[in-house]
Amino acid sequence: MTIGANSIANIGGRFFLIVEVEAKTTGVEIDPVFGVRTTGQQAAAFLRAGVRRTKFAISDPRPTSTTKVELKGVLFANGQIFKVFDVENAKMDISVLVRINRATAQRLIRNGTRIIKVYRKPF
Repeated sequence: MTIGANSIANIGGRFFLIVEVEAKTTGVEIDPVFGVRTTGQQAAAFLRAGVRRTKFAISDPRPTSTTKVELKGVLFANGQIFKVFDVENAKMDISVLVRINRATAQRLIRNGTRIIKVYRKPF
């Protein structure tokens, strides 16, 4: 079990650790993404320790011959809604958030896209 993409997102003045947990064994691979609400002080400490800032984009990232892009789910955070993508290549593994409206979120969820669990109370 390892940590994949992980980053700090500032969404409407609140901070969230966006983290992918990767578990692999013979014939099985799961890699869910979670959001964990953090305080500003915790977010600053994570950033100082080398955790990157979450990337926000206005359109879906596109895969290339060297970059893999996977839609991980729909994130509801601080009154905003995002598609969350895992973008990975030899040099990086990071979450990219693309803001969407409620109708788009509902359509994605109806079609099987996961809702990303958010732990809303900071530790």
